[in-house]
Parts: sequence; structure tokens; C-alpha cells
Amino acid sequence: MKLFLYRIGVMRMGVLSPALMWLFSSEVPPDQKSRSLVAIESYLVRRMICGMSARSYGRLFVGMLTALEQAGADHAGDAISEYLKSQTAWATLWPDDQQLKEAFIRRPIYRLLTRGRARIVLEGIEAELRTDKADSTHVPRNLTIEHIMPQAWRRNWKLPDNVEDRAHAESERDHIIHTMGNLSLTNRWLGSSLSNRPWTEKSVILREHYNLFLNKDFVDEPEWNEERIEARARRLAQAAIKVWPHADKI
Repeated sequence: MKLFLYRIGVMRMGVLSPALMWLFSSEVPPDQKSRSLVAIESYLVRRMICGMSARSYGRLFVGMLTALEQAGADHAGDAISEYLKSQTAWATLWPDDQQLKEAFIRRPIYRLLTRGRARIVLEGIEAELRTDKADSTHVPRNLTIEHIMPQAWRRNWKLPDNVEDRAHAESERDHIIHTMGNLSLTNRWLGSSLSNRPWTEKSVILREHYNLFLNKDFVDEPEWNEERIEARARRLAQAAIKVWPHADKI
């Protein structure tokens, strides 16, 4: 419950208040309440990641209230899941797994989302990666977003010598460094002077000082480039699909 409210608060979804008041004030069975919250969060986070507009949410959640009242408290979770799943127009569509994967690979999330919104996505993936693999599933909330390949990459992260169209390659790199595959979480001490170091130095720093599972999957790479960024984006997308499942998996 607290995690749900934290994430919804970061996303600033006040439009949800009437529906949440209904869920929390009614005698909704725990399993149905849990399903309701998972469905709502998954729907909103997926749309946020995929860059879908929130303009229709007012009307959408009024319709959700009607669906809840018709179904009753005992079937609240089923009603919400089915209601959101039934949305087929682009303005209210629940993105499927493939759309989520494509957003992870190509969308410059760091540029398009607020830091808070991008952070809750990374925090959610970190928590999923920790499941059954760590002493604690708690993810600190005082972490900052770090570009693995830095934004100021030109000094210490040269393009390969065999690149033919360097202008295009530079443009592509300027884009891909802001995608999910190149983002992680760190403590605040990793300043720009450390962040911009060559990969041979930066990977050692990250390996020595971090126990985040988000970082464990790349620090041993011999190099860090566009190919590895895309591969990591695909891995992170698979974890995100588990954190924020589509209706059929809830």
C-alpha cells in the first residue's frame, strides 16, 4: 500500500482520488484490493514509460467508478483489471509487453520523464532484481540517476575509428545515452569528475562501491557501447514486465 501511494504520489495522479477513496472506504477483500492497485499502477506506469498522454484520465477514471459500483466490492479488482484491459483507443490503451520493450530500447526516458518518475521505474526494477537474491528487498529512495555512458562522453568515450558517418553516430549516441539501458542508480558521491571517466576506470569504481543489482549486470563488461546498452535495455524491460504486468498476468 505504501509503495503504491509513493509511486502514485511521484506521478502526481490526483485524478485517481475518487476511485481510491471508493476502494479504501468499501469492504473490498484484501486480494481484490491488491489486484486493483496492481492493475492501476501497472496501467499508469506503462503508459508513462511509453509516453502516452494523461489527458483522458479524468473521463477514464469516472468510468472506472461506474464499473466498480456495478461490480461491487467483492469483485473490485476483477472489475478494474477488465475495465482497463478493455480500453482500445490510443488515448487510454494499456500498453502491451512489446510496446514496453520498444520504449525501453528507444525512448530517451531521462529527457522525457521527470527525475522522480524515471527513478521510480529504476527503483521498481532494482526491487524485482533483488527478489530472493538479497538479504533485503528494500531499495533506498535517496539514490540518484546515473548515466553509465556519461552525457559528456566525447572526451573519454571515443567512437570506434571505423565509423563512416560520424555525425550520424554521434547523434545516435547522444540519443541512446538517455535510454533505459544506459541508466542506473547510485549514491550521491559519484560526481561528474568520476562519472565522466573512461569505462575502464568507472567500472572499477562502481564495482568496488555498489551492491545494487541494477549495477551488477554490467560492471564486468569489458566495454560499454551502443550494443551493450540495447542488450541491457532488453533485460531491464523483462524485469519491468514482472513489476508492472499486463492485465492477463495480474
